[in-house]
Amino acid sequence: MTEIQKLTKIYLLLAVLAGFIFAFLYLVIPDIYIYSLTQWPFNDPIYFRMFGGTFLVFGLISLMAYFKKEWEEVKLFFELALMWILMVLIINIFELAMVSLPAVTFTNTIFNTILLSIYLLLGIYSWMKQRV
Repeated sequence: MTEIQKLTKIYLLLAVLAGFIFAFLYLVIPDIYIYSLTQWPFNDPIYFRMFGGTFLVFGLISLMAYFKKEWEEVKLFFELALMWILMVLIINIFELAMVSLPAVTFTNTIFNTILLSIYLLLGIYSWMKQRV
């Protein structure tokens, strides 16, 4: 059995933080965050809450994984989380390319895409170091 490295633990804590922050924004206050602050042009009251729910699950599972001792116990979750981040990143890129967005929404999506890219690269690096 392989022990979870410190870098992986830090990554999991960042996942907890990101998961809970974005769950709050998308699940608890989507009317304020999505429609008022980012000026999202389309009204869909369900989608953002479902997306916030996935962030909440992501944060909770990351918290549970943080307290595990062995890499084998969290490996599958870690790989699934990386695939989820990759999929959201791809969707963000398509959103930027295909949807006409107001300037504030466009800037917010670019910011989120940059954050996801950094997070994905850190996750892949952590995953590769953990495998060695």
